Amino acid sequence: MDELKIKLFNNFKNLNPEFIYKLRENDSLIHFTKNFLVNQICNQFNLDVDYKKANNNFCKKNKITNKTDLNNYLKLKGMLIDDHKRNLINSEKIFNFAKENFLKKAEQSFIKNKNLLDIYSYEYVSTLDSDFAYEIYFQLESLEINFSDLRQKSLEEKTKISFDSVRSSNLIKVNSVFRENLIRLKVNEFTQPFKLNNEWLIIFLNEKKDVKFDQITMSKMVLALFDEWINILTIELVTKSLN
Repeated sequence: MDELKIKLFNNFKNLNPEFIYKLRENDSLIHFTKNFLVNQICNQFNLDVDYKKANNNFCKKNKITNKTDLNNYLKLKGMLIDDHKRNLINSEKIFNFAKENFLKKAEQSFIKNKNLLDIYSYEYVSTLDSDFAYEIYFQLESLEINFSDLRQKSLEEKTKISFDSVRSSNLIKVNSVFRENLIRLKVNEFTQPFKLNNEWLIIFLNEKKDVKFDQITMSKMVLALFDEWINILTIELVTKSLN
């Protein structure tokens, strides 16, 4: 990787300084540099790609049903069919490069962060009044009310209580205090009231789906690690070009 990095940086240095200046002048240097690095990496090796299969997957993903629609799509993107073909091939190359270089790190990250990657569906209520929060909690404990009742209660007492629900989402971007309380729950359990900022919350866990390190998860994680690596290289290279 270090040898590749040196080669990429040297190739960038060979670009015309006036061209680099124009890119910087038009706020395009970072965007260009990232694409330049990715294309340089793709040019380092050959890969036998089934273009027909890759194109069919692309069209299905983008709801393109025929060649006319594909050509119109490419025109809107300012691309020719050869550009499209190269992009599909490069996408496969990037995935293979990412898998070869970041698979181990992705596996380690998955094991470390599995609780955050699992898929949760949950509901929660919030109130500024701690006494009211505990009143609700004890009513839930005694089965006097359930979370469906709280949904209705939030409509009747909007100034006193808020109700929200989240369906099929991981916890990567969720507040750390919130997710720590949620992770401890089993399905159909609810938390005791806890304070978050100025509010008191109670969470109810409806469903939890364990994420497996399958092909889809692996692909997302290695590509995310590749993108993170490329972004770091891009900033480093742009910074050096300014000196």
